[in-house]
Amino acid sequence: MAKAKTVTHFVAVSDLSKPIAEQEGVLLEVEGRGGDTEKNRAKALEMVNQMWENGQVEAEKFPDGISLEHIFFVPPHSSQLQSPQAINADPHLLPVVQGAQEIIELTKLQIEVQEAAEEAAPYTPIIEAVLDRARPLTPEEKDLAKEKKYGKIIERVGFAIASQEEYSDNCTGNGKLILNAIAWQLGQRNDTPDES
Repeated sequence: MAKAKTVTHFVAVSDLSKPIAEQEGVLLEVEGRGGDTEKNRAKALEMVNQMWENGQVEAEKFPDGISLEHIFFVPPHSSQLQSPQAINADPHLLPVVQGAQEIIELTKLQIEVQEAAEEAAPYTPIIEAVLDRARPLTPEEKDLAKEKKYGKIIERVGFAIASQEEYSDNCTGNGKLILNAIAWQLGQRNDTPDES
């Protein structure tokens, strides 16, 4: 089984002179252990500079240039970040960083929901028969429903969906700052006339 790569997330905030609520940024995923280290910050800075050189980030987006001051660490999934309230309670986090954290968490929750639903898919006819009461279970369905994993898998789906809905309901909406920045970048790239 392949070992999952270890990554650290940062946000490159484009314009530090803007009011905090209007700041946008680029979400960066740096491969490597250690979290918020000088080495990982340097990698994030190098990554955003390469994006800038390749035209993926417009120069106007970073009017004061791109330096380590623009790089903000996005803490990984931890007990402090189990809920958006914990994220929002930290007054030192910029909205764009809160948004990045929410996107990361919502992505994890979406994957959990999808994987749980895929695992539960073979049990769909049983669930439908039980809910509709339109027919009795077949002998095969009864055997499947008696397995220990049946209940655990159905519960897993319920917990995954509930966790996703609860988290989503309490999000700040700052994840759209990242989406807006991506759309802006793509729009700028598409609007650039071809010099060739």
